[in-house]
Amino acid sequence: MEQLRDRFGIEHCVEVPTEGATFLRGDEPAEWDVRVAMGARGGVIVELIEAVGGEVDFYRRALPPDGSALGFHHLAAFIPVGDDEWESLEELLAAQGLKVDYTVLIPNRVRAGYVDTTAQLGHFMEVCQLQEADIEFFSGLVEQGA
Repeated sequence: MEQLRDRFGIEHCVEVPTEGATFLRGDEPAEWDVRVAMGARGGVIVELIEAVGGEVDFYRRALPPDGSALGFHHLAAFIPVGDDEWESLEELLAAQGLKVDYTVLIPNRVRAGYVDTTAQLGHFMEVCQLQEADIEFFSGLVEQGA
């Protein structure tokens, strides 16, 4: 969080709880232990993920080989909430030979799917369905980081 402030000017960074989250690798539950902090600057939200343990190597692969602390892992996009919208996403991805590789489910907050687009784009894509509480949280981050 200090590096976000000192190197990128993100003054307000908030640790985000992940308690109650379910993590899936494909369709199977997996152990997942991360710490997450978020901040914003100029309308761009930055997510800082510390990969602590479990199914986290897909995060760690984005870290620079020189051992420096920060690396670029993913861009995020948002889609409306609902199972029909999620199924449409999966169909769209399948038509391109892609799939949701990992999913984070936090009740009453978010369903977020990571799509491995490293071969195509050099990074993952995250597709999020946000509930009202998280929409308000992200809007507040942007306001505080203006």
